[in-house]
Amino acid sequence: MIKRYLEFVNESIELVLESDVVYSKMFRIALSKIENPISKILLDLENKDLPVASNYFDLAKGKNDTLSVIPDRKAKEILEDIKEMVRFTGSGGGWLKHSDANTSIFQKLGYEPEGDAYQPNSSEVGEVISKMTSQTSAKVWCYVKFTNGKGVYNQEKLTVVDERLKEVWSKNRQEVRIGRAIRALLAVSGESVLDKDLEIFVNQWKATIDKINDRFQYFDVVNGQDIGHWYHYSNYKERNGSLGSSCMSNVNNNYFDIYMTNTDVCQLVILRSIEDDSKIVGRALLWTLSDGKKFIDRIYTIQDSDVQLFKDYSKENGWYTKQYNSSTDSGRAISPDGEFVDLGEITVKVKSGYYEAYPYLDTLKNWNPNRGTLSNKSDDESYNLESTNGEYYNRCEYCDGSGNQSCSNCDGDGSWQCGNCDGNGDFYCNDCKGTGKTEGEDGPEECDECGGSGRENCNRCEDGSVECDDCGGRGSHSCYECQ
Repeated sequence: MIKRYLEFVNESIELVLESDVVYSKMFRIALSKIENPISKILLDLENKDLPVASNYFDLAKGKNDTLSVIPDRKAKEILEDIKEMVRFTGSGGGWLKHSDANTSIFQKLGYEPEGDAYQPNSSEVGEVISKMTSQTSAKVWCYVKFTNGKGVYNQEKLTVVDERLKEVWSKNRQEVRIGRAIRALLAVSGESVLDKDLEIFVNQWKATIDKINDRFQYFDVVNGQDIGHWYHYSNYKERNGSLGSSCMSNVNNNYFDIYMTNTDVCQLVILRSIEDDSKIVGRALLWTLSDGKKFIDRIYTIQDSDVQLFKDYSKENGWYTKQYNSSTDSGRAISPDGEFVDLGEITVKVKSGYYEAYPYLDTLKNWNPNRGTLSNKSDDESYNLESTNGEYYNRCEYCDGSGNQSCSNCDGDGSWQCGNCDGNGDFYCNDCKGTGKTEGEDGPEECDECGGSGRENCNRCEDGSVECDDCGGRGSHSCYECQ
């Protein structure tokens, strides 16, 4: 008894530090599914200020007998970090080339160019190291370090993201046995529990986690009219995330005729909610390609973490998935064995002829009614299916349907080298012939014009580049052919 009591005291002391108790969504769901007084007590403890040193309670991946926690001091270190993190959201420019014309900007930012400027994709997060504002164009240039490279980017092309809370749930995590963790948490809250009652709760917990860990049981593959049913937002658990913001979540069922009438090649993979299996938390189209491969199209979910669950489920079933979960029509994909592959032209055979209305397609957006195909590649007979109004249209050959063309005057950079100073930001002082000195009454004295530097600031650009007149510094302009 004394040994047990000392163990109990030690476990309680180990978690001593004042902090709000925080649970993950899945930890909260697990507690709510267990009919036991201890569950009610634990649910009531969330967000209360208690002397715990381990916090942010979560399920341990793939285990039913342990919890995942983080030392509270580590969590505070992460949450108090003031680093500015960003994602690059532009396309076709928005970064400065490593050229002499931009040397002045690089120097002001403390940036040392190496090789070519890094061109990040929209999924990468980088840290802003420094910023400077151009006196001529008023653009804000940011020196950003990404995991795989660095560069100087136009602030307009960057979106600020706060990854701190995400890091709390993913870094410095430790595992602790469920019984030990719950006993200590109850102890610091002033609650006591008998060993036999805790044992009953632990057994219930393990059984509940076994069910939750089998998330694959919540997947279904549907076709026909069911596709239209599950596309509608009224059947979503909540209208959030990429699922809630989908442009096809509130349209008439006839938009999906090309899906619903081609049941042999088009299905919909849905992920049902754990709390309410009559609602879904994610969906993705499943195509049977002309070469027999099964291909999962863009995945729409409420929670970003469920995208990986779809990919895991696809791997289990031998399906290919998109390399980048976006609306790109690239053939880049991930094979069932986890390899990055290029499928090239992806084609699906559908019924030929015309349909009443058409959905917005992410990958197979080129429809040929004569041959009866959907493809990621366009041809002279194909129409583009990227309308949210149920229509189809011809793709502009000049801008590829984007409505914007890269500016040829500035090569998409938004600026060009200043001709006044040859991109240096300053030029040779004529008054002192570059010496910094002029002849005064009592001999040589500091040149008034250049302040003794021998160089004068360029009154046109200051940083060596001039905003492009054609595109107004944007790097692109409206397509003249299809506007």
